[in-house]
Amino acid sequence: MATYSVWNKGRPVRRVTWVCGPEPVLAREVVAAHLRGAPPDQCTALFAGEVPERELWDQVLADPPLGGRRAVVYGAEKLKDLGNVALAAGPDVADSAYTVFVSAAPDFERDDGALAPHLAVLQASRAGQLIRCCAPSSADARAELVASWWPGASVVTGQDVLAKSGSLEKAWLACEKARRAGLAPGSVTVAAVCIAEPSGQLADLLMAGTKHKAMAAARQLTREELGAVIGLLAHRLFVAELIADGVKSGMTPREAVADKRVDRFVASRVLPHLTAYPDARIRSCRAVLAGAETAWRNGVRAGVAESLVALW
Repeated sequence: MATYSVWNKGRPVRRVTWVCGPEPVLAREVVAAHLRGAPPDQCTALFAGEVPERELWDQVLADPPLGGRRAVVYGAEKLKDLGNVALAAGPDVADSAYTVFVSAAPDFERDDGALAPHLAVLQASRAGQLIRCCAPSSADARAELVASWWPGASVVTGQDVLAKSGSLEKAWLACEKARRAGLAPGSVTVAAVCIAEPSGQLADLLMAGTKHKAMAAARQLTREELGAVIGLLAHRLFVAELIADGVKSGMTPREAVADKRVDRFVASRVLPHLTAYPDARIRSCRAVLAGAETAWRNGVRAGVAESLVALW
């Protein structure tokens, strides 16, 4: 078994691959790697649950045409005749027949803690592989991944795209838009291709003290987005306090970021405004957040975001 991050280091292509996980955009990358270079007439997309399963397996297990076949089976979690997965990876199927099973399940199916039989067969087979498509665990690794989707982009650009987009899926779409348009990475082009995430946008505006724009953004928030704003701001105040403590002990702000192991993206959002957040203001802002969170958790809808901005 491998996570996407492990697979992405070498991008091995095997005859039979089972993909699952919570990040569809990464599954799309695995599929693209398996189809890359194959002529369109050798590529087949099959949708479990939309065609009779027997017909689907007939196509997967049939001898491939001259030159080979690349099949992608979407909705693999709906398959019932899972013993056929072992047949697809077996010696009776030609080496030029490749199949990627794409499951919407968040993780690999298990029976009593062990891998389900059809997955265990693939794990043990030289012709098979299992890939769980989840986001990299560290913020830096996520930024590096996003930067890899935009030719010439730096890790800092990757951080900016991810921050403005709010998810790997939207970040990929932004990078794909930039790539297709032939745009060079930069702050202007990042802003042009990214769909702003309301919660991150409001947190940025409040930290910067741009209240008139923050008020306009606050009026557009859904309840879920307001909860995200409260969490983002609480974390940024915590980071501001960490960095300030390091500065008080004689470090530069950037030395404090490294010493406290602060996430580089969060640091980039806090450092430009650090002097505006002395201890007294951090305490005051925390009190405002506490009031907003109490109202939010109690189901109050009207005026909570606007009060947060006004009192910040």
